[in-house]
Amino acid sequence: MSEIRKIIAAAITDRQKSFGDAVVNLRTRRAFTAEIQEIADIELNAAMGRDARESVTFHISDKVAAAEILLNDLLSALGATFKVLRRSDNPASTQIEFGAMKLTAKDAM
Repeated sequence: MSEIRKIIAAAITDRQKSFGDAVVNLRTRRAFTAEIQEIADIELNAAMGRDARESVTFHISDKVAAAEILLNDLLSALGATFKVLRRSDNPASTQIEFGAMKLTAKDAM
């Protein structure tokens, strides 16, 4: 890893520790910190009509915690539960990103 990449990674990790949100992987019970970014609502075409869901991206610097997250895992954060739908582990990024959809009381957990 280049020296500048190390500096950037350390700055992002420090920012995440200071300003990130607490998250718990409900399958493993591991707690960690992530930066949570709201993304535009997606609308799914369902048999019963449109289903608008709230979606977020979890940006995680903790490689150990990120390695334990699997697709369809449930993450608890911000007083809500989110289901992991995608993972992006780009080697050029200092964080691993997980796209997730907020679950509601109507969703089977």
